[in-house]
Amino acid sequence: MRKNKKLVSFFIVLLILSSFISYKAGKNASVFSSTKSDDKFVDYGSFKPFLDIIKEKYYFDIDYDKMNTEVKKAMFKSLGDPYTQYMTEEDMEQLKRTSTSKFIGIGVQVSVNEKGEVVVISPIKNGPSEKAGILAEDIIVKINDEEVKKNDLETNIKLIRGDEKIGTPVKITVRRVKDGKEELLDFDIKREEITTETVHHEMLENNILYVSISTFAEKTGDDFESAVDDGIKNGAKSIIIDLRNNPGGLLTAVKQVADKILPESVIMKTVDSKGKESFEKATKGEVDLPILVLINKGSASASEVLSVALRDNGKAKLVGEKSFGKGIIQSIFPVDNHGKAEGVKITIAEYFGPKGTKINKVGLDPDYFVEQKDVRKIGLDHIKEDLQLQKAIELLK
Repeated sequence: MRKNKKLVSFFIVLLILSSFISYKAGKNASVFSSTKSDDKFVDYGSFKPFLDIIKEKYYFDIDYDKMNTEVKKAMFKSLGDPYTQYMTEEDMEQLKRTSTSKFIGIGVQVSVNEKGEVVVISPIKNGPSEKAGILAEDIIVKINDEEVKKNDLETNIKLIRGDEKIGTPVKITVRRVKDGKEELLDFDIKREEITTETVHHEMLENNILYVSISTFAEKTGDDFESAVDDGIKNGAKSIIIDLRNNPGGLLTAVKQVADKILPESVIMKTVDSKGKESFEKATKGEVDLPILVLINKGSASASEVLSVALRDNGKAKLVGEKSFGKGIIQSIFPVDNHGKAEGVKITIAEYFGPKGTKINKVGLDPDYFVEQKDVRKIGLDHIKEDLQLQKAIELLK
């Protein structure tokens, strides 16, 4: 009897998740608990013969909870999109914790490349990874001496995070290309509490306001506005916005930053799964100063949105190296599954620049290409060795 009850629950789970997959995600997420099915997309009956065989013939005890979880994971993995995944209750709780400005970890932003490998977009400034020597573009090949799983970003992130306790160790092995040669490097890192201040500004020579944005978080927009206001108050005549090694973040924060700079204009165009086009627009006013934006291979997603918005609208030129090329948007949708607070992270759209500039898997080419071989030596702490920043200063003199 226990098995039959569990199997019924298993089918209900399939129906809930499948209807959610076929649901066209809107701009504002709600909690989905519908059991409406759509047989046009999923043949639910095809599961039954296999479940019947398990129920009637399998010798050992069956962990149906594990089966339910693995089936849901497999649904999303079958889409072949490393940014789309089923999220357990634990995943949802972890998301809440890491969405704040403080969290415990090794301080590294990662993504996947076209080969499904885990690539470092950037280490967080002054975090354990940066202090250990991990660099942007390093490929993580092992975590605690275990080979990483390709095209399974979230599993690898969980292994890196571990139990999220301060002082716990993790061994990270990376593959790095240096002077055309590959080398494997081991880093023994201890997890720390990571505090992220996303905006830093300083007035440089010739009244150039330098503003760096490390990621786009909840307070980034407000902090950027304050930085620009402070700079203008103190006589800024031009602005450098440093988005290097900025892996992205909240599009709401990007809009607020763009609103501060742009007049009424298009920030970006999005195209959803049905081909419907939507436009995000700046509405506030504009900063009437020359602007240069610094980008590199670690500038991704939301960073690319801001970069292309400013360039396509004629407000800024880009300096540095080609950006990462992540031009797709994910949303988190809570799913009320029989009282379990699960969820889904799913790619809902692709975005383009105001003029239709494609970003995904392409990246943005700078207007002024400047190679910075040692990515550790960028920013104000290394201003004399930062060739890209030096070029921007030269252009604005």
